[in-house]
Amino acid sequence: MSPRPFPPTLGRWRVGVLAFLLVATVTPFGAPGTRAATADLAANCGVTLRSAPSTSTTALTLMPAGSVITWTDVVPGGSWSGTCGSAVAGSSWYAISAVNGQPVAGLFGTAAVYAATGLFRPVDSSSYLEGVDVSRWQGSIDFVALSNSGKRFVIAKATEGIGFQDPLYLANRSGASAAGLAVTAYHFARPDLNPDNPQGEADWFVDNLGLVPGMLAPALDLEVPGSLGAAALQAWVGAWLDRVYTRTGVRPMIYASPTFWKKYMADTTTFADQGYSILWVAHWLVPGPTVSANNWSNKGWTFWQYTNCGSAPGISGCVDLDRYNGPDLTPVTYGADFTIVPSPATATASVGTTTTFALNFGRTFMTTPIDVGISGLPPGATAEVGNSPVLDSATTLTVTSSLGTPLTPSGTYPLTITAASSGLTRTATVTLVLIDPAPPVVQAPAYSLVYPAVLRATVPVRAAWAAVDPDGIGAFGLQRQVAGGAWQDVMLPLPTTTSTDESLPFGTAYRYAAMATDGQGSASDWAQGPEASLTLYEQTSSSIAYSGIWATTKTKYASGGSLRDTTRKGATATYSFTGAGAAWVAYRGPDRGSAKVYVDGVYKKTINLYAKTYSAKQIVYAFTWPSGGLHTIRIVAQGTAGRPRVDLDGFIRLTVR
Repeated sequence: MSPRPFPPTLGRWRVGVLAFLLVATVTPFGAPGTRAATADLAANCGVTLRSAPSTSTTALTLMPAGSVITWTDVVPGGSWSGTCGSAVAGSSWYAISAVNGQPVAGLFGTAAVYAATGLFRPVDSSSYLEGVDVSRWQGSIDFVALSNSGKRFVIAKATEGIGFQDPLYLANRSGASAAGLAVTAYHFARPDLNPDNPQGEADWFVDNLGLVPGMLAPALDLEVPGSLGAAALQAWVGAWLDRVYTRTGVRPMIYASPTFWKKYMADTTTFADQGYSILWVAHWLVPGPTVSANNWSNKGWTFWQYTNCGSAPGISGCVDLDRYNGPDLTPVTYGADFTIVPSPATATASVGTTTTFALNFGRTFMTTPIDVGISGLPPGATAEVGNSPVLDSATTLTVTSSLGTPLTPSGTYPLTITAASSGLTRTATVTLVLIDPAPPVVQAPAYSLVYPAVLRATVPVRAAWAAVDPDGIGAFGLQRQVAGGAWQDVMLPLPTTTSTDESLPFGTAYRYAAMATDGQGSASDWAQGPEASLTLYEQTSSSIAYSGIWATTKTKYASGGSLRDTTRKGATATYSFTGAGAAWVAYRGPDRGSAKVYVDGVYKKTINLYAKTYSAKQIVYAFTWPSGGLHTIRIVAQGTAGRPRVDLDGFIRLTVR
């Protein structure tokens, strides 16, 4: 930049005064083959630069870890060895033409310096972009060559004070843009010449800036404080920034060295806190810049001018080299924007299916990924955005509704699509219409034994059914078939009742069927459950195995006129059968105790047979499986103190087929 003094305390670099403090990951890098083209490498550790490829020659300076060299060739030389993250040795040397972008000819007065090859690693440039800032002092520039070299942006001087326009600004701006480089301009502030007229300098800059969408945020170059104190200079800078913001709608970036900001701006955080978040820091010959104003209110640096005398293809002589802190310039591009247009605006689908919307993004100077979110989904529905975050101009939104749990109701749903990128948020709305053309899906009746209950000529059995439908269930119907005969309607207490207990006799086959009508009046077919029948096995059945001491008691109150009983702790009765359910029939009374129940070898429950009065033929426990199979129920007497007796009056088996 010009006229630009060196940032205070830096000065120009001379032999023996190298101030590199770069921080690098220690990764030894073996010597590559000879190449004619230049390449950049970073030092893995402290590296000595020498005047010739030998450890016996003059040591020019010691570069700290992280220093970046540009080498042109690998040459043979004297043997070297050392530790640079690991033990390294060799006899090849890099011929180095530049250090941190500055030609060694200007630093050391020689065309090349040398360093051992095993002490370097490739430079990782994936997290930043390279560029230059220029003025009339660079003369005519070949911007195509500059672009082909990998540079991505140009910051060109436009104005200084009031009345001066850089004579090459327009040519630099148009040439950089034509070569595909991002471009913007800076104003060299002269509060020394115009201490009372910062608005005048701002107007002069904006009048000559030619800001159009696609340019980067313009910059205020602060290098000359004049006679203004810190408070007055802060006020001057604030007035200039606010004027440019008012006229352009974009907040300018601020250029300053850390020393200037601390000495003349009192290290204020005011501007970072007011939204002027783009700091262009000038700090040369260091691994990373010192960031003023509490790390720019914890926002960090955005641009870094890391040398004032670098070299770049297409530019003769020294040029300022800059680095952008990020892989994409969109966040600092004026007029960067995007739109989102979904298609179709309205889609109709059946519940339980998938619907796809195309999301088209209109990008204007924006290449950053776009994050997409969806709100307004109905219950049970899910949404997925393809290729999210979106890197290109289109993607798809897929919405899937559910016939499961939770069920997605039919209806009309406005969905809000929210897209965000680079601080911008855009929304769009689509309408999803879900219809229910199908009748309810009915789960056929299933059966289970009921307890507690009383054994009579019939036994209570529960039939239960269910149905799902996006429009809800308006009513159920239930029918019963006995011994393969005609189907008969069963009256339900409520239209939406989903179970009923009915007393069924032994030895007769029963079957139930259910249907449902949804909220729109669409009726399902009848769903038939399996055929079910009940069998009573007296305590004398060979299907029951006893262990321990059991007695037989005859009584007219027991099923079949007798029952088995035990008072011994640990005595067992095991019923083995093939079926879908079983129930234990016992006797309750004041002298009856407890027994544990195991089903298929797994403890299920402890049953207490105590009651204030005697009651016979009690169904005290039942268990039902989803389908028939080979099972066991085992009763283990607990020998309850004072009332140890446990009775077995038989088992009831439920069979389904």
